[in-house]
Amino acid sequence: MPAGPAMRIAQPPSLATMVAERLRDAIIDGEFTLGENISEERLCAAFGVSRSPVRDALNALQFTGLVEVRPKRGSFVFNPTEADVARLCDYRFMLEREAALMAVRVARNDLAAGLEAAVATMARAHADGDRRAYGHADTAYHGVFFACCGNSLVRDAYRLAEAQLATLRTLLTAPFDERRESGLTQHRDMAEALLSGDEAGFAAMLKAHADWSGRLTAALQSQQERNPG
Repeated sequence: MPAGPAMRIAQPPSLATMVAERLRDAIIDGEFTLGENISEERLCAAFGVSRSPVRDALNALQFTGLVEVRPKRGSFVFNPTEADVARLCDYRFMLEREAALMAVRVARNDLAAGLEAAVATMARAHADGDRRAYGHADTAYHGVFFACCGNSLVRDAYRLAEAQLATLRTLLTAPFDERRESGLTQHRDMAEALLSGDEAGFAAMLKAHADWSGRLTAALQSQQERNPG
């Protein structure tokens, strides 16, 4: 008797997919610095795999903007200029504002629950001094807008830059306790404004929150001091 859909065994992810996911997380969490060379030999040894899945993983991450593959030179973590960051911030603000306003109209209860959960996780992580968990919850907070907006095209547009934004978010907030403290307040205030119907106030707060251009230089200098050479 033919096996029905419920009896089929899901195929495990490929080696390249597993390497790409692990490397993506490592870049986002700050285990690599911006512009750092990613050694294929190092990855092969770390994952116990051949060069083929490693190269496939690097090519996949190039599509997300996290990695730049330079022929005959190697693969490098993306290293945006201030102009690149400004463009990312504009892109992010435009999409997040529209997704949030759509979400509050079509799925207000889900939006409220998602934002509340993300803020609570951020608060716990900050209290525990868990920088990585804080960054993941911060990213999840902004992802709630897209999860609840009801438009898959808007979600797909955000995914084009989501990994780069998460990486820069780690760089800009993880080393600085005061930024996580003020960021927590900002996230609470944005959620309150959005859910109370203050669209103009929400947009103004989001605009200020999403403008990273003035903070990038200091963050990069801090990173270089922590990782000389």
